Amino acid sequence: MIESLNFRKPLNICFAVLALTIVLVGLLIVHSQWSIAQDLYRKQNRLYINNVASTLDKYLDGYENSMGEMARIAADQHKFDDTGESNLALRTWLIERLRIMPDGISIIHADHHGHFIRLPYVDSTFDWDPTKEPWFTISIEDSDEAHFSVSKDPFANKERVITISRPLINGTDGSNNGVLALNLDIDKSVEILNDALPPMKSRTFVMTREGEMVINPGYPIEPAKLKALAHLAREYRGDFSMDGHYYAYRAVASQSWLVIHEVDEAYLNDLILNRSLNVIWGVLFTLVVMFFCWWSTRAAMNTIFMRIATSIRAGTIKPAAVEELIFEEIHSSQQRHEKIAHEALTDGLTGLKNRRAFDADASRFNGKPLTHLAMIDIDNFKTINDTWGHPVGDMVLRTIAELGLRLRGLENITLYRYGGEEIAVLFDGISAEKAKSYLEKWRITVNTRNFRENNLKVSFSAGLAKMGGASLPEVIARADKLLYQAKKTGKNKVIAS
Repeated sequence: MIESLNFRKPLNICFAVLALTIVLVGLLIVHSQWSIAQDLYRKQNRLYINNVASTLDKYLDGYENSMGEMARIAADQHKFDDTGESNLALRTWLIERLRIMPDGISIIHADHHGHFIRLPYVDSTFDWDPTKEPWFTISIEDSDEAHFSVSKDPFANKERVITISRPLINGTDGSNNGVLALNLDIDKSVEILNDALPPMKSRTFVMTREGEMVINPGYPIEPAKLKALAHLAREYRGDFSMDGHYYAYRAVASQSWLVIHEVDEAYLNDLILNRSLNVIWGVLFTLVVMFFCWWSTRAAMNTIFMRIATSIRAGTIKPAAVEELIFEEIHSSQQRHEKIAHEALTDGLTGLKNRRAFDADASRFNGKPLTHLAMIDIDNFKTINDTWGHPVGDMVLRTIAELGLRLRGLENITLYRYGGEEIAVLFDGISAEKAKSYLEKWRITVNTRNFRENNLKVSFSAGLAKMGGASLPEVIARADKLLYQAKKTGKNKVIAS
């Protein structure tokens, strides 16, 4: 018996289950937030590397297309000869092409025998064999494709330049006449990487698919790491994690190079954690509030039980009085609810039903037979307010409302304060003649009413319309139209349709 009266155990179990539920829901939300934030940040990095790669690709594609056109013309129209006249024409033509390439350092035209023309011009007797350069070897052995490589320009004192090379394939007989190479300033490509604004702290560089560095804005990267990255980055674009770092990549320069974007995963996790902190703090705050509620509930229940026990012991209430008190509270609560509902649908000034009640009742009445709507407006109400003041105006409204309620008797007539000095009347199951008779009786009573204020005469105009057969807005508009007609033709009258 004593155990059945112990409220602490079920209370503790209830709050423990709630606390556990909140913790589990919080963990699920944090996990979901973590996944969403991780996907968001990775998407930002993929979008960033795609934009950088597109910019770099567009930059290199422009020179590649120019090289394709130059290679076709050079292969068909320019040959090396012993007189040097053709060589001079070729140099003139090449220097014109170089001038329209802002980042071009030099153009080299070389044949199988080691003969070459280099613009800006250098003496071809210079001890340099272009056929031993990697860019020459790759282009001379491949089809009519452009090749991208990083080489050294011995004439320009440049340790590293980007070289775009193409084989010179004769358009008539298909013979290979040599290689045309364009050297670009690699610093311009470095500027593209440096000028890009990454979404977070990161490193961006360009490497070959064989794992050799191409463009490095100054990051120390081990060759072994480049080889490992090249092994994992096999597709055109993608992302992966390796050695505590997240990598997003995309291929450029006819897919022979890769633009790599590297983010420290610890830094990335810190960003994700910061986005999830709000949920964690929310869960902790909820648990603290729940603990306070549990403690307060226990203390309150203890106090209630002690008061009940003391009252029973002292004889101030009977043991059955607790149920009676609960009944009284429920009854009082119901009365309060009804009062609130009544006040929500009643106009506080006139005691009539308000606009909200009108909207609900009118929609229901509009489909019934023998229903009518009257719209009433107090004549010259603004003049009353301006002459005698708003308190008198309020008194006039209340008086008209009281007279209307008194005259309706037991009929199915409902009055509403529609707004301002307008009153709406709904007639349910009442003929048009009877409805108009009621309005006329009300109008005459108001018009003959004597007020305390000197020279205060009050009247109203009304429009009466049959309901049904049209939508409620159309019925209201029809009643309003009749009301305005009464106003225009002298006021203090009722016009029915």
